[in-house]
Amino acid sequence: MADKAKLTEEELKAIQTAVSNLSQSKSILGEATNQAHKAQLQVSAMEEAMVSAQKELEDKYGSITVDLTTGEYEEVVEDAEEVKE
Repeated sequence: MADKAKLTEEELKAIQTAVSNLSQSKSILGEATNQAHKAQLQVSAMEEAMVSAQKELEDKYGSITVDLTTGEYEEVVEDAEEVKE
């Protein structure tokens, strides 16, 4: 049986390193993408919780603006439209 053609040791190591580096980079990218997706889901959940809390406050106090530092609030007064005759 004839000997099979082979790469040089240097060529083999170079291609093995390139394949390994690519595989590692894809793994890192996949994990980063997964973490970004999880973060997006958390942000969506937090936004929903905030909207729910705002709705509860609006149901209780009406339309208000709240100072998030002190907890003081003021009613929101909408400007009446001018009627032109």
